[in-house]
Amino acid sequence: MASKTKNIDWAKIFFKLWALCILLFFLAFGLGIKFNQSEIFLPSIGIIFVLGVLFFGLGILTSVFESYYLNKKNRQQNKFRLISGFVLWLCFLPLVEAVKTIKGKKSFKQKILSLIFELAILLPTWAGGYVITGFITAETVKVTAQQLGFVAQEKNIVGTGSMYPTWSKGTPGKDHIELTKEVVDTAGFLPYPNGLKIGKWQLFGHKLGHGDIITWRNETTKKLTSADGAEPTGLLKRLIGLPGDTIELREGIVYLNGQPQKEPYVAKPRSTFGENFLKECQVVTVPDNTVFAIGDNRKGSADSREIGFAPISDIDFVIPLSKQAGKLDKNWHDTSNDLDETAKIKLDKEKYIELLNEKRKEASVKLLKYQPKLEKSATKRGEVILKYDDFSFEATKSGYTMVRAMNDSGYSNTLWGESERLGYFEADELIDNQFQFPESKKFLLNKDYQEIGIAEVEGMLNGCPSQILVQHFAGYVPPNYNVSDIEGWENNLSRLKEILPSWEKVRNSPHLYKDHPDKSERIIQIIQIRISRIQAIVSRMRANQWLTSEERNYIDHDAGLFNEQDELAKFLNGANW
Repeated sequence: MASKTKNIDWAKIFFKLWALCILLFFLAFGLGIKFNQSEIFLPSIGIIFVLGVLFFGLGILTSVFESYYLNKKNRQQNKFRLISGFVLWLCFLPLVEAVKTIKGKKSFKQKILSLIFELAILLPTWAGGYVITGFITAETVKVTAQQLGFVAQEKNIVGTGSMYPTWSKGTPGKDHIELTKEVVDTAGFLPYPNGLKIGKWQLFGHKLGHGDIITWRNETTKKLTSADGAEPTGLLKRLIGLPGDTIELREGIVYLNGQPQKEPYVAKPRSTFGENFLKECQVVTVPDNTVFAIGDNRKGSADSREIGFAPISDIDFVIPLSKQAGKLDKNWHDTSNDLDETAKIKLDKEKYIELLNEKRKEASVKLLKYQPKLEKSATKRGEVILKYDDFSFEATKSGYTMVRAMNDSGYSNTLWGESERLGYFEADELIDNQFQFPESKKFLLNKDYQEIGIAEVEGMLNGCPSQILVQHFAGYVPPNYNVSDIEGWENNLSRLKEILPSWEKVRNSPHLYKDHPDKSERIIQIIQIRISRIQAIVSRMRANQWLTSEERNYIDHDAGLFNEQDELAKFLNGANW
């Protein structure tokens, strides 16, 4: 007895598997896989895509095989015509089925129902599938190309100026928070890490190198960028040191593995100075899995010198140095003389004061005049700061305050302030840097300052050649004494003048003066001293002038004189006159 063998419809199986791959593809997007961060995204989508193409191709080949070899009628047809017809049928399935329905022998009602399904439901679904598939394919190709490092993503560059001159600064006059919101340019960044990682193998991706521009974000960068009230964010800087490199900053020059660097991208040559994390002439080795990154505008950038190394795991975008040529280097400088002594910058003091006074004029505050004695006091302070490594205004290590420096320079005033910073500065560069930060801007626009002195002092700081720029400001503010204080001193003066004659008559007393001549003369002397001193104090107060140091001492000692006078008066009044 013959048995029937059930034929397996392989074409249908392959097309179902193809449909399953499409479903998995949509499911992957629906689960919200993060394209730029997930290490499993590319392999998983790639596998699904390859399998989908494979099953689709097998489905077509199987259908053609079944139609051609298993169907005697079709076997006699032209192969190209057969395959082309199958492909057209697959592409225009809803329309082909609609034509079959119209030509078929179904009842009118059945044809209407079939046409409604084929044209109103199947056709839009089929067309939508093409659109969605095309969009997903295009996006997948785009993201894959970006992730592999072939295509860059455009990112906004804001106007804080930390990467000047590679990118321009924002609008002059805006504060730092406003500049963090002002877009000055865009640039093409590659996501990092990029390429295809299979186990320990990395294919196609970019390997970090010196001179690359990177962005990274972590809690440290968020804290730094939000310190002045701005939105917490990451940092955009240039990679200077890779794991194992040594970094040293000396006389404005970066030393990489002991070699001085010529850096065409920095705003000014010899402009890289230490900060809290990496100080002048201090050598650090970049640890594993980290990098050292600095802004191109070295005097206007908060970076690894301030907050330390950047973990490679926190880097999210990169512009390789090789891709910067011809695009970002238009404002870079010639480095031929960067290491020469002539490259050291000197401050044009006249230009600086002119620029500062323009800012003060805009703020409607008094213009500053240059005071040579303040330059002398600034020089004295600069020498002491370098000697003791004491940058505190209170001079906690050296004890040599600004007041002492002014006194030693033959200068005094009622209001004074000091600003100091390490490095070499040009006038416009120094102004831009100082007015970038709210605290220094407020200090420079103090309405009570009237005079300024500036000194550039070179010396050794912890055995390291350094220059410090010291600015001394001073001004006069009238004391504006309280009326009650003035009247109080005037009443004391009147009272003393009133009692002085009666005590002077003691000299004519037959017994008191003879018995107590020393005490009698002492009380007369005290009253005369107090009258003389209080007259000077009242006169100064009435003129709304500050008391001299000598007059302030009078006030400090007047209470003691009063107590002594009172004790003498009690004794003499109780004696025999």
